[in-house]
Amino acid sequence: MVTQGNHDMESYLVDEAESFMAYNARWLMPHKQSGSTSNLYYSFDVAGGVHIIMLGSCTEFELGSDQYKWLVADLDAIDRKATPWVIVSVHMPWYNTNYGHQGDGEGMRLAMEELLYRARVDVVFAGHVHAYERFVSLY
Repeated sequence: MVTQGNHDMESYLVDEAESFMAYNARWLMPHKQSGSTSNLYYSFDVAGGVHIIMLGSCTEFELGSDQYKWLVADLDAIDRKATPWVIVSVHMPWYNTNYGHQGDGEGMRLAMEELLYRARVDVVFAGHVHAYERFVSLY
């Protein structure tokens, strides 16, 4: 299961659908099954009570956007008694110490972080910065 990043954009000057033509052709994800209207963000369940949400850092995410509305509905539908683990993946990290990428995910963080806090998301994985970093001790 994958999510798109800045390297999947063919052009920064065209609309979303054209910008991810190769990604959408090669990586068809189960977005329709999760109620998403875009292959750029979706969710799925894994055996053992895990719900995984793949968010699109390089598509619209602001309050009122299709992705934002989809995320609200997806989070609201999770039964935490049946699904104790919720994991989110984004391409651009919302926090990092790499000076070359500071603030790359800030707009998305401002738009969506509170939703994840309220839903008690357990873990967020991010890419973009080609280095390992964590914010809370794992033990």
